[in-house]
This record gives sequence, C-alpha cells and structure tokens, in this order.
Amino acid sequence: MVTNGIAYNARVRFSVIDSTNIIQEVTNKHSLSPITAVALGRLLTGVSLMIPWLSQNETLTYIVEGSNKIKYIAAQAKNNGDVRGYVTPKVVETFLNKDDKFDIKKAIGNGTLKVVKDLGLKTPYVTPSKLVSGEIAEDLAHYFATSEQIPSAIALGVLVDKNGIKRAGGIIIQILDKSLSQKSIIEIETKFKEITPITNFLENHSAIDALEYVFGDKIEKIEKHNVQFKCSCSHEKAIDSIRLLKIEELKEILEKNEDVEVECKWCSTKYIVKIPEIKKILEEKNEHLN
Repeated sequence: MVTNGIAYNARVRFSVIDSTNIIQEVTNKHSLSPITAVALGRLLTGVSLMIPWLSQNETLTYIVEGSNKIKYIAAQAKNNGDVRGYVTPKVVETFLNKDDKFDIKKAIGNGTLKVVKDLGLKTPYVTPSKLVSGEIAEDLAHYFATSEQIPSAIALGVLVDKNGIKRAGGIIIQILDKSLSQKSIIEIETKFKEITPITNFLENHSAIDALEYVFGDKIEKIEKHNVQFKCSCSHEKAIDSIRLLKIEELKEILEKNEDVEVECKWCSTKYIVKIPEIKKILEEKNEHLN
C-alpha cells in the first residue's frame, strides 16, 4: 500500500510506502544475495512511490547500469499498482562500508540512471543521468532536481537480518511551488531527517505516522493505492521469445529433441516450451519464407 497526498496549500506533495512484503517476495522469487536484495529493493521501492502520480496506462521504469559487481537493476511500476523488477547478477559478494553497513555505492560503482516513461505511445521517453551517489535515493533526487526541476527529498531503505528482509520502505517529498517559504522548507527538511533511516522509523511506526510526523496539520489530502508484485509474463510470451530465434537455431534445438526452458527475467518464473510447439514455430517460419 502506497499513501500519497498534498500539504502546505498544495505546494508540496508526498508519497510513502512500507514495501517490506513486496521486497521479501521479490528477494525470494529471484533467490537474491543480501546486497543485491538491498539494491533492487531500494530501486523497486523508489518506483513504487510514483504509482499515485502515473497517468492512466503509464508504465514507469527505473534502470541502474553499474560498472562494478552489480551490472544492471531494473524496477517497473504501472498505474494499476503492479510492480516488478530484477537485478543482474542475482548473487554478489557483500560490500560493507566503514560503519559495517551495505555499501551499495561500491557494489554498483560508476554508472547511469535511466528513467523510462512509457505512455502507451510508439516510443517511450528515456532520460539518462549519471549516478551521483550509487545509493539510489540520492540519484533519484538528483534526477528530479536536474531533469524535472522538482526539488525532492527521498529516503529508501531495506533492512536485512539473518532471516532475510526485515523491513523495507521509502518516502518522497517534492516541492511543487517555489513560493513555499524558506521557513517551511527548513521545517520539512528537519522533520525529514528525523525519520531517516526510514526503515528504522517503520520498525515501530506506520507509513502514515511518517507523514503525520513531517507535516502534522499541514496535510490537506491523503489517498491510498494498492501495490503488488505482479509480472505480465506468460507461456505465450515465452513462446514468442522462441519465435525470435533463427531457423538454424530452431533446427539445432529440435535435433537435441529436448524441451526448452525459458525464464522470465522480471520474476524468475520458468516456462517449458515443448518440442511440438517448437516444431510449429519452425513450420511457420518456413511457410513465411515460401
């Protein structure tokens, strides 16, 4: 569940989520190591915060391309509340900083954040920006400040213990009207810092508690939206992926006389494409040539 709203006479908007259940499910589906679970968990939480602000039929994708051990992270959200994501590779050795906390920046290294907005038109809008931190929250804040000219405060967290994902969540606050007084801005910044790390706050409080702590009686409107991990993959799409193979490749598969396993990168669901289905694809391709 993501909660959003406005405050300070609609000069400020906010969104907050306790994403623990979602990140637990994603971690289990992909069999992630602790640090890749944290990295994907942060990005997936970040894109989930945007769900209330997506237009109808809009799909938003955040992509982080790294230069070190973590090469690629993708997180996607739809207007209907469906989210999904993956990280490559799934298992990476743990990097710790001087405070013995996960060093996501080191695990990712230098790289790029890409924001992809698909409005259902022919071509999605892709906005790339260099990673300024690698900690993800700061990188998203930098994107909003530079690419959309929206000052934003973002906190994203994934807390891991010996049993796996203990707590995950995030909050974003955006100033939409620059006429907001400096006094109000300082007030928001101060309260924001007091509820971070956000996972520590959510250990003993609800997501709405975080909003009430930061904004108090300045809140004017609150809405709630369901969020769920749901992939759009299917057996038919797995067959479509086989259709992309060349005739020679299909013949090689048939010579081995073995069914093909296709794994969805977004959710790690495995689909078996059987020999008769592959024969049919080959027949279709040959007919098309003739």
